[in-house]
Amino acid sequence: MSATAILRNAKLIETGNLQKQDLFIKDGLINSIYPSSEKIRFYCNCPSYDLEGKYLFPGIFESHLHGSAGIDFNQIDLERLDQISIYLAGRGVTSFFVSIVSEEEEKLFELLRFYARAAEKYLPGARLAGIHLEGPWISPRRSGAISTANLKTARPETLDRYQQAADGRIRYITVAPEVEGALDLIEKADAEGIVVGIGHTEADYDQGREAIARGAKLATHFGNAMPWPHQRQPGIVGALLESGLQLELIFDGVHVHPVNLRLIAQLVSLDRIIGITDATMARGLPDGDYTLGDMAIRVDKGISYLSDSDVLAGSTLDPIHAVHNAAKILDAEIRDVHPLFSSNPASLFSLNTGEIHTGKKADLLALNQNFKLCDTWVAGRHVFSAML
Repeated sequence: MSATAILRNAKLIETGNLQKQDLFIKDGLINSIYPSSEKIRFYCNCPSYDLEGKYLFPGIFESHLHGSAGIDFNQIDLERLDQISIYLAGRGVTSFFVSIVSEEEEKLFELLRFYARAAEKYLPGARLAGIHLEGPWISPRRSGAISTANLKTARPETLDRYQQAADGRIRYITVAPEVEGALDLIEKADAEGIVVGIGHTEADYDQGREAIARGAKLATHFGNAMPWPHQRQPGIVGALLESGLQLELIFDGVHVHPVNLRLIAQLVSLDRIIGITDATMARGLPDGDYTLGDMAIRVDKGISYLSDSDVLAGSTLDPIHAVHNAAKILDAEIRDVHPLFSSNPASLFSLNTGEIHTGKKADLLALNQNFKLCDTWVAGRHVFSAML
């Protein structure tokens, strides 16, 4: 569902122009932008919002997310999906992918059919923009917090069956290049417009380069669930850094040390970085015991682990906090790191959002002078206010 609205007296800080602007949103898209000083009259019987000089940013797009607020995306619950949509909007997220970890075949098909239907329905907050499969085509030696019980060789016909069940909603798959059949699968997925992320892998440098040549476009949570380089073996990390691929990074300072995050940002341009949270159902909840797919996890002091293990299991990272963390770790301005969480993933996945330009979806955030979230709009719908 889209809407028509007027936003007045907004500062578009990402453009570097702090002159107040008025935006006319029509049918969910940014129709026109004018300096507030021109006092343009929009002839429209629609809601009007005075931002009183607040900063206006594009909404956050969470492209790698396993759940939040008590819901795990490997579980089917339509009512809870509405709740998480509202929760995400209150945390600055305007669109998201559901990331599904490896499952028993019948359960996986149920999940794909469920989220295909859910993507068609009205959600009251953030928009469900697609499906991410993290497995089953990953290395059992680098599975991390993903169960190895349902991993399999890569066969193009299997992807066809999954995509048919998902009604074409699979937008992103994580693949280990060394898995049998993976290179052909990568080539097929790329030809069909599915973004392939290299991850959960022990691929060497040459295997990584071949996967990139076949069409891989992304590194799934770069630096995690993959071996770091040796001085005589650049490995998969060397192949990824040397390439022009996008790199997912979790800015919690735990998954990748802040020094390494800074070094990566010095080696590659910021437009190659996709900021993610990889959050689980435990986000927004206290320390305790939870699940990720069919794996038991525990959260201790805000850090998520496999139960009875020191293996990290997703995160509890808040998306707004992730943006602030990125700015602090990289010693950058909020406006410089915000695209990592908005326009960078939107561009990679070919979504018409992530920027404040005419013709783009009006997925917008109003932030105060301290960069705290005040309001969220999804396709022009006002879905969150910190004042309510």
